[in-house]
Amino acid sequence: MKSTHYDQATVSYNAGDYPQALKGYYRCLKEDWDGFGAGDAGLLYHRIGNCLIKMRNLKEAVVSYQKALQDDGYPEKTSIQVNLGTTFNGIGAHEDAITCFNKALADATYATPYRAHMGLGNAYTKLGQHVEAGMAFRDAALDGGNPNPVKALTGLASTFMVLGRPDDAVEAYRAVLDFPVADDTRRTLLECLARAYVAAGRHQEGLDAFEGALAMGGAALTREGLEDYLKARTAVGPASEEASAPPAPAEAADPFAGLDLSVQSPSGPSVPVSIGSEGAYGQGVGTIPHPGDTGFFTLSDADLIATGKRQMRKERKLRHTGLWAFLVILVLLVAVLGAGVAAYTQGVGIPSQEKVITDFFAAHAGTEPVEGYWIDTAAEDRSTFTRLLDGVARTSDVRILSIDSKAMASQALVDAKLAEGGMLHYRIDLVRDVLGWKISGIEMVFASTL
Repeated sequence: MKSTHYDQATVSYNAGDYPQALKGYYRCLKEDWDGFGAGDAGLLYHRIGNCLIKMRNLKEAVVSYQKALQDDGYPEKTSIQVNLGTTFNGIGAHEDAITCFNKALADATYATPYRAHMGLGNAYTKLGQHVEAGMAFRDAALDGGNPNPVKALTGLASTFMVLGRPDDAVEAYRAVLDFPVADDTRRTLLECLARAYVAAGRHQEGLDAFEGALAMGGAALTREGLEDYLKARTAVGPASEEASAPPAPAEAADPFAGLDLSVQSPSGPSVPVSIGSEGAYGQGVGTIPHPGDTGFFTLSDADLIATGKRQMRKERKLRHTGLWAFLVILVLLVAVLGAGVAAYTQGVGIPSQEKVITDFFAAHAGTEPVEGYWIDTAAEDRSTFTRLLDGVARTSDVRILSIDSKAMASQALVDAKLAEGGMLHYRIDLVRDVLGWKISGIEMVFASTL
């Protein structure tokens, strides 16, 4: 854009002087409009929207972002959709926010989908659609491009507590603690881990975690945390009575509100995370209107069961594709191969289950096509197949724990080590493909379901 007003406003914008930048951009709109080229209006309204966000004028920011979208020559439409969705969340228009985030995710070239998934999680949570919120936060946590999955993983751990699955919550909190986070956040996470231990009846481990949190200093335990701390001390017995009394409890509140949940480098400083190429909202994954709004969601047992049944029906359809053909092949092999039937019924295949699994993860980690490792899927099941892949971490560092093999189907338990640290567990279903194997289903599992 050739405009002195724009250039001067951008200097203020880059320096963080957003009121001055806003004045310059408005002056550019008023005095330089006749000289605008393709995309200039979109760029200007995009910048104006960002300034208004920084100044907490959300309603006017919505109008500016919408005007930016009207410029067909401006290429940053997906970034605007994410910023607009975040702003809609800030003013309580959560259904409009969902529309924006889904439009961003529909762009196959969108490089950072975890931002839209986090926004979806926030919107669905506010609307009480907790199943959808949980899936969105999960997708955000598993996105290989997400530099800071702590926020989403913490929400998952909190959800397990709400569901009465404290052992799974323990594993999730431990996974979060594998990341280097700020000390005050680590202290709060240790308290949450301790409460999960106590809820699971693992009182000594809970007491140890509480003592670790208290040793870090900082804020006092919450009232709920203090109750669980005393419960753990009582359950452990006289040996715990020597421990010093905990500080007075803090007022009950969102335990993560205001904390820095950004991942830190080994040297200490937090890694800044921006929202879109034109929307740097600050450190970590905190978004409008407040960082504390994005981390927690709930899920009822009824909702979980209903969702699980729907997903099982979709996966069963994938797994049964071609099953009749496999049975026919089995009969032919019995007749033709004779002595090879014994090995076949014990799960021997070319390629083997182990090779199919390791090659699948390697291809997925390298963003290579993985269809060759999966059973053929009908066109209408393609979206289900894509969603299943969204839940698989992009890592080639996998370890096969066990394989339960049968003639026509097998099931494997696999550990996948994340590049950022931590470990995810998967249950993988495989079915026969002539003499070899192909994957028919994959799901992430937690400790209590292994």
